[in-house]
Amino acid sequence: MKFKTTILALLVAGFSYAQIQFPQASSKAEVEQTIGYTDIEIDYFRPNLNNRAAFGGLVPYGEVWRTGANNNTTIDFSTDVLVGGKQLAKGKYSLYTIPGKTNWDIIFYKTTENWGNPKQWDESQIALKVNVPVQTLTNKVETFTINFDNVNVNQGDLVITWDNVKVNVKVEAPTKKIAQENISKGLKADSSARDFYGAANYYFLNNLDLKKAQEWINTALEKDAKAPQHFKDLKAKIDSALKK
Repeated sequence: MKFKTTILALLVAGFSYAQIQFPQASSKAEVEQTIGYTDIEIDYFRPNLNNRAAFGGLVPYGEVWRTGANNNTTIDFSTDVLVGGKQLAKGKYSLYTIPGKTNWDIIFYKTTENWGNPKQWDESQIALKVNVPVQTLTNKVETFTINFDNVNVNQGDLVITWDNVKVNVKVEAPTKKIAQENISKGLKADSSARDFYGAANYYFLNNLDLKKAQEWINTALEKDAKAPQHFKDLKAKIDSALKK
């Protein structure tokens, strides 16, 4: 009986010990980026070099990599996008890569609940694969990093850096398409002068239908007899562009 009690005590102690939470060697990170109307969220873990070689060492060439540490890295798009010029539907994906010495495959995989790589890799789960060239950095990056660069209202670069390696792929958002749809649905006869000005200005700045832009700025000026000078300046620019 005493023997059984001792065994039970050890089991309880071991179970209790397993509940302790320890800090993870690879820190968790979240990236949020908005491009126009498109929200992009990335969740990933960031391993460090710790005097090791990343690619061709910790990460073998030519094999599928979780693109980080621990859980698979995920990326979530709130709208359809173009990635590397190819269509990708809105939704959440695992971001896997196949690093090579001169090129990487970047893979958007449909299942997202994996610890690292899937137990069984399924080609049918690949939503998109794009191939990008490797850039060699002068200074090493100690902590694995995913972020966005060269961001504007229409596009941005998804950038992966670690060790002396950098790869990036262009992500294009349907900003113009959504803006045109919003203007088409929202601009009514009783809309304000400012709304008509905004629509005209957007079309002018993005080189869209200038005749519509001219119609809208004229309406804005008709609606507001005391319109500010920038309304008149926009009309002059649109009229001049149409003459050319």
